Amino acid sequence: MSLGVHITALPTWPAAIDEFEEIMYQLVGYKKRGFAEEVTPCGFSREGLDRMASSEWIRTAFHDMATANVFGTSPTPGGIDASIMFELDPRGENTGKAFNTSLTTYNNFFTSRVSMADLIALGVFAAVRSCGGPAIPMKTGRIDASVAGSIGVPQPGNSPLTFQGQFQRMGFNQSEMIEMVACGHTVGGVHGSNFPDVVPPGSAPFDFQRFDNTDVFDSKIASDFVSGTTVDPLVVGLSAGQRVLKNSDTKVFTIDNNVTITRLANPAQFESSCKRILGRMVDTVPPTVTLSAPVEPYEVKPIKPQLTLQDGGVSILFSGEIRVRTTNNTVAVVQISYNDRTGGSAGTISTKYVGTGRGFDDTFDFFSFSKNLSSTGSISSYTVDVTYTSGLTVTYDNNGSGYPIRDTIMLQTPQSCIVGGTLTAVAAVRGISGAPILALSLKNPLSVAGGYTFSSLGTESVPMTAGSTIGPYILYTASYALTGDQAPNTKFEVATGSSTDSFKDTSTLPTTCKPLGASPPSDTPTPGYTYQGCFTDDAGSRAFNSGYIAGADTIVEGCAAFCSNFQFFGIEYGAECYCGNTRAASSLLAAASECNMPCGGDPSEICGGSNRLSVYKNEEYAPMINPDVAGYSYEGCWTDSPTRYLSGSATAGDSMTVPSCAGFCDGSNYFGVEYSRECYCGSTLSAESVKQPETDCNIACAGNGTTWCGAGNRFNLYKK
Repeated sequence: MSLGVHITALPTWPAAIDEFEEIMYQLVGYKKRGFAEEVTPCGFSREGLDRMASSEWIRTAFHDMATANVFGTSPTPGGIDASIMFELDPRGENTGKAFNTSLTTYNNFFTSRVSMADLIALGVFAAVRSCGGPAIPMKTGRIDASVAGSIGVPQPGNSPLTFQGQFQRMGFNQSEMIEMVACGHTVGGVHGSNFPDVVPPGSAPFDFQRFDNTDVFDSKIASDFVSGTTVDPLVVGLSAGQRVLKNSDTKVFTIDNNVTITRLANPAQFESSCKRILGRMVDTVPPTVTLSAPVEPYEVKPIKPQLTLQDGGVSILFSGEIRVRTTNNTVAVVQISYNDRTGGSAGTISTKYVGTGRGFDDTFDFFSFSKNLSSTGSISSYTVDVTYTSGLTVTYDNNGSGYPIRDTIMLQTPQSCIVGGTLTAVAAVRGISGAPILALSLKNPLSVAGGYTFSSLGTESVPMTAGSTIGPYILYTASYALTGDQAPNTKFEVATGSSTDSFKDTSTLPTTCKPLGASPPSDTPTPGYTYQGCFTDDAGSRAFNSGYIAGADTIVEGCAAFCSNFQFFGIEYGAECYCGNTRAASSLLAAASECNMPCGGDPSEICGGSNRLSVYKNEEYAPMINPDVAGYSYEGCWTDSPTRYLSGSATAGDSMTVPSCAGFCDGSNYFGVEYSRECYCGSTLSAESVKQPETDCNIACAGNGTTWCGAGNRFNLYKK
């Protein structure tokens, strides 16, 4: 029952924060961005056992910020501005590998919508949170510098008064200086290769001495100092010379007679102080920069909604996904209500659950949708109705304006492609005078001191050329040759005047540009499918290999029903139906006229030809998954037997899902789902159980057809 709840005062989409928000919150699971993978778990580093990526990300941000000058007497104002890219070797204050490896990771996420400076700040959030520290409020809007900042990063050999003066220049008083150092040194340590007079070679494992004996964000750096049990090499030192000259943490912590460091020894005080001071650190920016409000996750967010003109121009495919925040609720149904081009109510669109993603503190369910709309009525905006399992239905209307979508210019992804490094973009344009442009945001190599290479952004604008008219739309085309490095990761848009279809990615484009037919296909199947074209097939190497049926009464709709669990189906020789989730590379697009055989069950429909397939795509297809379960890791497909390799409690039922099995097992070390409707729990896994290929677990859950639930004597196993 809908209670008619109307949600307002939430973020309005789209917004400048959107890309940053996804990188920040979509960390693992479905649609993961993977930003925190390099710092998860906290003590982990792909660079070696003597490295802690989490501490290096915090250090990179501090060194970038440390050139700040709040007094305005420096040639550059400094702060978090990514100037550290230009401040590496041979500048001695930024010695070591930490900066290059951190910035190289951030470079993968750097685009026109997320600056390197914003990513450096976000790195602090991810590193601290992965180590169990507080969630530091994150803002966006930082602007990247194009030159190095002034010298002035604190060094271990400085005097207490020098430290105090440097932090005052950055905008921090004496107690804030102590907080900054303690919060920055709660993880990580000192590398002997960088500071041999602090950690002499051979004096510590891998010549790496930790600040304390834990791999988590905690108050031990302070409590150990106060109690006299610290192992901090910048306090106790491992050489006489270091004790005299390089005991910088002692100099900082004792400058106010231990008042602040004693306060920080309290875990609650440490956490609250670090949340505040590290927030201040990442918000230290040049005075010309205006930061956004703290970024919070959307409750409901459209993910890559797209309009695509279909063959004949009589319909437009509206597709994409809706992301729903499920941190505090579970979702039963998501439905879209849309308005036509004139703003009038036009109908509803159902959605289908396709996966769950997570951040450090939030979970999100994703729901896909696909619907062919009349190009006459089309669409202008939509709202999202979310029905939660509690029975409550909430209408999300984007703060009263609806979620906007425009059909005046649309990138035609099927007609666009990238071949041999050349991007060809096709746009469908309606009711606009003047040719559109293809605008590209290009990542160019940025070589800096020390032999390091990052990226800078450049732009190119290419006029598009008018081609054929399809229904009420004119097709425009433009091409641009990309370098090998640019081809897989270039962002681009098609635009004319104030109308744009923006922030597209070359990685999503096909390798073949499909023609757009001037006439709608006569063999239109059931709703939810789109015709892909006529493709070659060969008896020795089939285009689709996952399902087959044939009969004299074959029709398009019948083949669609038979292949409903697959992404594609194709019909051949008027009678043969093939299914598959991928099309073999040997199957190539052929002329439309080569699919010319009528269907055996309905001569008004076309069912391929001789060695030719009429191919359709299921726009509502959701790939089968092994869903994430909070508190458990998915271990794969394992053997079972009638004697049971998980010997605890068990249950079965026609509503079986992976989450319901997890709930039934209620914290068991293991649980497994088997044969569609069976659930087994256990504190241990029998040594007789053997891991098998994932393809062995190939039966859908009885209660959720989009997730796997083992097979005969095979279970999908989860471990606590």
